[in-house]
Parts: sequence; C-alpha cells; structure tokens
Amino acid sequence: MKCITLKSILSSLILLFPTGAFTQSAENQENELLQPEELETLVAPVALYPDTLLIQVLVAATYPLEVVKADVFLDDNADVAQEDLKPLIEAEDWDESVEVLATAFPDVLEDMAAHIDWTETVGNAMLAQSDDVMEAVQVKRQAANDAGNLVSGDEQTVEVVQEGDTDTIVIQPTDPEVVYVPQYETETVYVENSSDVGDALATGLLVFGAVAIIDEIFDDDDHWHDYWGCRNCGGWNGQPIVRNPDIDIDIDGDVNIGDRNNIGWKPDEGRQKEARDTIARKRGNDGVTTMPVTKPDRGDKMRADLAKKSGAADISKSKNPRAGVERPSSPSPAQRKAAVERTKKTQTPRTNTRPKAPKASVVPKRQAAPINGGAMQKRAPSQRAKAGATRGRAAAGARRGR
Repeated sequence: MKCITLKSILSSLILLFPTGAFTQSAENQENELLQPEELETLVAPVALYPDTLLIQVLVAATYPLEVVKADVFLDDNADVAQEDLKPLIEAEDWDESVEVLATAFPDVLEDMAAHIDWTETVGNAMLAQSDDVMEAVQVKRQAANDAGNLVSGDEQTVEVVQEGDTDTIVIQPTDPEVVYVPQYETETVYVENSSDVGDALATGLLVFGAVAIIDEIFDDDDHWHDYWGCRNCGGWNGQPIVRNPDIDIDIDGDVNIGDRNNIGWKPDEGRQKEARDTIARKRGNDGVTTMPVTKPDRGDKMRADLAKKSGAADISKSKNPRAGVERPSSPSPAQRKAAVERTKKTQTPRTNTRPKAPKASVVPKRQAAPINGGAMQKRAPSQRAKAGATRGRAAAGARRGR
C-alpha cells in the first residue's frame, strides 16, 4: 500500500496549480475592483467632510434603500417636532448611520437620496474595498490642501498628522457641538487657486451650508453627543473606522479601548462578496467601470446664491461651458475684504474660544497643528433644515426649562 505523505500532497497541488496561478488570481481580483482614479472621482463630493460625518455617509451608503426610505419619511413628517421625530426615526430600525443622518443631517441624507445611483456605488465600494476608499479620500484632501483650499476656521479644524512616512489629513469640527457641512464644486476646489490662500472662501470655492447644533439634537447622556469631535475615528492608514459612538471618547478625541481591532466597522462577508461581484460585472470591455462614480454638481446654484449674498464675483462661470457667458473679472482685494466682512456678519454666534494656530506644517502624530483660515459664508438652509433647526431650538428650550 502506497503511503501518502504531506510532501506528496504538496507536490500534487503544485502540479495542479502552478505558482503563478495564485498571483494571477489575486491580480484579477484587484483589476475587477474600482481603480484609484475611479474611487477618487467617486469620493470627491464628500472627501472634505469632517471625519465623523464622512464615516456616517460612507456607511449609510451601504444601505441605499434605507437612505431613500428615510428621506421619504422626513418629507412625510416635516412638521413633527424634534423631540417627537427622534424616537420615530429610531423606531424604524434603520442602520445607525442612516438614523443619525436623518436626525441631525437631513440635508446630507436628502442629497444622498437625490443621487441614489452615486450613493449605491459608494456603498458597493465601501463593502468591497473600504481601505481603498479611505485612501482615495486622503488623496483628494491632499489635493485640496495643496491648492490652498482646505483651511481651518470657525467651522472646521484641519490637521496634517505624520504617522511614520505617511501624512494623514484629519478634519474635525472646530467646536464639536456645532458640525458644519462643507459645500464645494469638485471641479474647482481641488485645483490651485490663482489668488491668495483663503480668497477661495470669499469667492465661493468652499462654503458651509447645513449645520447641526449637536446639543440641541442629542442630550448630554446620548452616546452620539460626544462623538463628533473624535479625532481617531476616521479609519486612516488601515486603522478601524469607528462608527459606533457607544465608546469612551477622551476630550482630545482619543478612544479609550483595549483592542482597537474589535471596534471597527467591518462589512458582512456575504455583502462584501456581493459588492465585489457587482463591481466586476459593471466593468466595460474598455476596462472602464460603467458604475456611476460622478455625482452631478450643484455648484452653479450654490455659487449664485453665495455671490448674491456676499457681493463676491462668481468665478465659476468660465469653467462651465454651458453657462455661455464670459468670465467676470476677479474681485479686487477691497472687494474680497468686504465680502469676508459681510460673511462674518451672517455667521451663527459661537461660544467656542479655541485659539487659532498658525498655518500647519507636517508634525508628528499627537502634536498636529491646525491650518489657519478665514471666515466662511453659510448658505441659507433649506426648508427641511429650517424645520429641523426650529425643532432643535424648541427641544433645547424645553430641556432648559425643566
């Protein structure tokens, strides 16, 4: 009787599966996923969101049907008071990421529902290749930073953190209790501006629209209340994406946990395989994905509204061939200064007293310094946002009256 040894088994496997077959299979799997350029286009509309809001958007995108349902729910309950709406949202049993967007960031949720094809692509990318998605976000942030269009101010604090040989850009709300949502045109914000650093803010390359007043939405004992200032939740450089706020977060944004590997967001293996198969099926014969990776830009309307309110020239027209008008002359330094002053007058009163630091340079981890910038123009909120803000103030008043 012939003795079957481990060596003979391995030899048989090598004959059946040459060494190159395993490498080729891995390469094929990589080619079937979304490529870096495609991912960078995909994440460009949200890459400049503060880290903790970005996480919720990316994870919520893996539940596109719930995003649509939540958006319809908010439309159907637009007149419901905040204190009554929040438990109704929680009772729907949606994913936590969808719940929190519906509760605190209805404009963001509405935009995701309006561009549901793009949202679904984001979700598939997160399920299939989340590390690649986060890397693409960092590439776009670096581009905006290099262009001088990603700066710190009253609304956000931008840090460049050095971790080994890697520079990571972290974006946090300057005041964790007031989370602003940046709005920008992807065709311009990642391109170097010809004027001085910070002038992009006055001319509308970067504005802040929706705002969530956290202490008016979440109670002090709500586990979402202290989440928004978390500095180490972004999942950068392969670290866990901390999307569940029911953890102990220090005042400096660090997370008090023993094993970081057990708290990160991870897709279900079945959903991950399904997403990979979907991405592979949508690869055209020319090698380019047929999935919608570009989200239609609302920059024209946003800029027109900003120009009307601030008096700054709309410099985007020449970049839009459909506009059919000549590019207006760039605003003079005096006009830019006047626009910034008018912008300051429209800002929501702030209680934050954090001092601004000089322009950031790359610094070691845990000693990052913010990039300093000027005031930003806040867009007039939508009807839904106004209703949410009214509900929030009413709820806050009720709590103070207790």
